[in-house]
Amino acid sequence: MLLALPALAMGAALRLLPAPPATATLSGHLAHAPAGDSIRLEYHQHLYHQRVRTVLSPTGDFKVTVPDLKGITGITFSYAGQRTSLYLAPGDDVRMTLDFPSFDESLQYTGRGANASNYMAQALWKFEFSPARAPRPASTARPTLAQMRQEADDNRQARRSFLTTFAKAHPLPADFVRDRTLDIDLTWAHRLLLHSGGYPSPPASYFDFLQQLPLKTFDQYLGDRGLNGNMAVMNFLTNYNYRLAPSGKLSTDPAEARRHYAQAQADFGPSTAALDRAMYQFYSWKLDTDLDGVLAAYPTFRTHNHDSTMARDLRVLIGRQLAVKVGNPAPAFALLNHEGQKVSLAELRGKVIYLDFWGTWCGPCMQEMPASNELRKKFEGRDVAFVYISVRDKEDKWQQVLAAEHLTGPNSIHLRSPEGDDVANRYQVTGYPTYWLIGRDGRIITRSAPRPSEGQKAVAAITAELAR
Repeated sequence: MLLALPALAMGAALRLLPAPPATATLSGHLAHAPAGDSIRLEYHQHLYHQRVRTVLSPTGDFKVTVPDLKGITGITFSYAGQRTSLYLAPGDDVRMTLDFPSFDESLQYTGRGANASNYMAQALWKFEFSPARAPRPASTARPTLAQMRQEADDNRQARRSFLTTFAKAHPLPADFVRDRTLDIDLTWAHRLLLHSGGYPSPPASYFDFLQQLPLKTFDQYLGDRGLNGNMAVMNFLTNYNYRLAPSGKLSTDPAEARRHYAQAQADFGPSTAALDRAMYQFYSWKLDTDLDGVLAAYPTFRTHNHDSTMARDLRVLIGRQLAVKVGNPAPAFALLNHEGQKVSLAELRGKVIYLDFWGTWCGPCMQEMPASNELRKKFEGRDVAFVYISVRDKEDKWQQVLAAEHLTGPNSIHLRSPEGDDVANRYQVTGYPTYWLIGRDGRIITRSAPRPSEGQKAVAAITAELAR
């Protein structure tokens, strides 16, 4: 028998019911797709990086529930080396279809909530991948800043017009249109910032385009601690450095940092999270190539920065860079070689060390190896040790490549830094391959030695150090 609840009690009962799950469904068919991989979806929610996987059936079909959506959310879809961007909101039920050999051209979405993803697919094809895009006219003359500005302006207008036309024919959420418009504008501004880096002294008026961006309201697009917010905004803040140092070089005069802050405060406002993030990105980006300039600027950063986490992070990064400053002792290491014997840096004292951080997974690293073998042979019998530290390689693959490519020799030392070892981190290696020269006394000569493929330049650098 059903009993009637008083209105007040019923209201309380309803409040106790759990909120409906913030999920969406994505299904699809990938025609002619290679077998053996998984469908992978990745997206951010607040500080969390979400990952969802599912299998592709033998007939090329899949279906997956996407959880923890807080609103319309950008998602990266990937399978077998191909990827695309789509959007899902709670309650969406979207179906994807494509012919895998024509991935971007054939990509289509249907179902509830499909319009946003169809816009992304069509815009990417039209402006990024389509062979029908007009190629840049061939010319030996370097384009001027004005010519590049016109090209960027035309591209921005075309993208904005396409968004407007699409939204009229296929209704899109207002927030989505707002964010895509901002993305278009930030892509345009990003391009103009990069252009400025190719010219040592662009006129101050060149950067007037920044006045067309809502820089002073950027905080609304940033997540907690300024992380994992709108990715276009984050990318823009990373590349804002071209506004402050278009020539690429920092001065060791502390007054320059004060000028940088005055400019950034005029752009972003005097005390915003976007300002803190932009300046943190700027100085951390310069650490690799301009440590002395960052050291000169650090007191100004510490005075103006409002984020204690960023202050701590930059202080830690500076400490790590000081540990590998040219002239300082190279960080110690002791690793197993390809024969299972431990080799330490201390054992090599008295030799000039040509240090190569590489990996079998790194195409450019492998391309350098024939030239590296030739370079090594030129110094056989001399006080030079060619030390190769393989990073993130499994031992069996590493050993297999060493043997197949004939990489071992009398004056070569092949070491492997196992997963979790921090040798590359202690050396502040951010790209591969990276070549260092270490002197007979164990001190760092250079963190960017010539590559083996640079031939005589690499020979001259090693020879000069042998002559000291």
